[in-house]
Amino acid sequence: MFRRCYSNFVPRYAFPDYRLPLTDFKGHQMRAIQRFKQLLPQLNLLLELRDSRAPISTRNVIFDDLMVNKRGENSQRLVLYTKSDLCPKETIDKLKLWHSRMGDEFMTLDCRSTKEVRNLIRILEWKYDEIVKQSLGDVAGNEGLPLGYRILVAGMPNVGKSTLVNTLRFVGSSKTRNLSESIHGSVSHRRRKVAKTGGQAGVTRATSECIRIADHRGGIYLYDTPGVSLPGRVTTREKMLSLSQCGCVKGTLVDPIIQADYLLYVMNLQDTDAYTHYTKGVPTNNVYKILSGVRKATGIKDDNGAAIHWIDKWRQGSRETKQKTSFDVETLLDDQSFSYRNLVERELKQLGPWLHVAPKPGQKTSKQALRAKNSNQLFDL
Repeated sequence: MFRRCYSNFVPRYAFPDYRLPLTDFKGHQMRAIQRFKQLLPQLNLLLELRDSRAPISTRNVIFDDLMVNKRGENSQRLVLYTKSDLCPKETIDKLKLWHSRMGDEFMTLDCRSTKEVRNLIRILEWKYDEIVKQSLGDVAGNEGLPLGYRILVAGMPNVGKSTLVNTLRFVGSSKTRNLSESIHGSVSHRRRKVAKTGGQAGVTRATSECIRIADHRGGIYLYDTPGVSLPGRVTTREKMLSLSQCGCVKGTLVDPIIQADYLLYVMNLQDTDAYTHYTKGVPTNNVYKILSGVRKATGIKDDNGAAIHWIDKWRQGSRETKQKTSFDVETLLDDQSFSYRNLVERELKQLGPWLHVAPKPGQKTSKQALRAKNSNQLFDL
């Protein structure tokens, strides 16, 4: 059952069955997956980013397959939930419960906060020390691994990967203290971005070369990667709606009125005060009443424009207000109605042999693949 209910207002407990596209998977994302598989034997850590407001929808079963099927025997995984400052506390509590049962390592952070990213760097340095201790022994002055500590930053489109890479680079290499706790708010920040960022999905199109983010034991390096969407076989209508709220798929894939209606649907299950200033304090299940209030407040002339304005406001997040919304309905369910463990197992079965495609006879190997293979063989990885 849902956690919340209202005595005077009854929200919808089911969303209309609109016909929607079920995937935004593109060719460059498949190339990125092939690149992941090449790099994985060299990697020490997979940093998988998910949007904390949609932890189920932005979880990508492809990365589960890479880790569960031991494609990278030496690789560990740390799940990072981004935009935690926009996420309801109840959702964070759910994440703690789910991951404790699964034995996963995870943390929440705001990718723009230099304070929180400093803490992440300390964790990465500690992980590096542990690996050196296990493989080379606790030797004073040990220089570390031959390739340094290598990290792959991966996740859905627009979950904050490039923002995290830029902040890690800025915090890790800066010799002077950043007076602001936000990389974007610092007047002293004059460094060129090492990863291109933007508010739309698909800004990063190719896996980056190694980016050095710290000098610890000879260097901590990472790769920034394109966002990888879910293939159609493991996507649902609800996931596409939730991903559209986070900006993880192109805004043109789902009609803005439908997106606005879904936003109203999840708000009514959590906090009607998040929108009732548009409806004179009266909660409603009618999205057109919301859009009418938005048009009056903003001067926008049509419903489509009002829907886009309202969706963007919540997609970007209002850090000045205490109102926070989770876009995944699963975070509102109790343990009897939803099992995170069962979801993980079910999606792995649904994915099946999708990633286990053998190369075609006579197919040429790319230069990147050859370099990766030679590097793996050189260090017996």
